[in-house]
Amino acid sequence: MIAETQTAYRPSTPSEKPSEPPAALALQIRADGRLWARLGERSVKVALHRCFPWSSPGRYISLRNGDVEFALVRDPGELDASSRAALEQALRDAAFVFSITRVDAVEEDFELRCFRVQTPQGPRVFQTALDSWPRETPNGGLLIEDVAGDLFAIPHPSELDARSAELVWALVD
Repeated sequence: MIAETQTAYRPSTPSEKPSEPPAALALQIRADGRLWARLGERSVKVALHRCFPWSSPGRYISLRNGDVEFALVRDPGELDASSRAALEQALRDAAFVFSITRVDAVEEDFELRCFRVQTPQGPRVFQTALDSWPRETPNGGLLIEDVAGDLFAIPHPSELDARSAELVWALVD
């Protein structure tokens, strides 16, 4: 069963006639593991594309069928629970970001920086280029991209233990 909800719509400007609310958007992950979107009577397989601003990665998600945008989710909170769960699952599957809870070591080796870290999913080892540095996010966290393009986040650097904080802050310019 696909639950339906009204999506947010763009308010009209004084020079325009008021716009009609769009048809209800419903999202579902089907048995093949793919995300499908239904808008009115039309149902298509979609891929997720995050839009700017990067400071709000959970908002403004373009649902595309090929190169064509099928729908835009401005805020997942506007979706019903079933559609929101499908969107969250698709986001996790599309671009998994590891959350670092502890930094065990950071070592330089032949033009690479090797990190040994702990995450809620267990220990991880990854490498970055020596000229690649952790980026500060607008909410005060840190984001590290490894050589394979995977992302590792430290959402709350102030919550790291003293040794982890010392290793990480030595890398922030």
